[in-house]
Amino acid sequence: MFPIAWAVVEVECTDSWGWSLSLLSTNLGLEDGYGCTIISDQQKVSEYAI
Repeated sequence: MFPIAWAVVEVECTDSWGWSLSLLSTNLGLEDGYGCTIISDQQKVSEYAI
């Protein structure tokens, strides 16, 4: 496993997670119906952003 993305944000919140996941999806060219696996450090806020 290798980390493929990281982001520096002002605060860890749902908006920050949503923003970074949106950029990741766009950069990987994922479309509706295609999935990706997300492994996190079990922060609850990431759950809501997905």
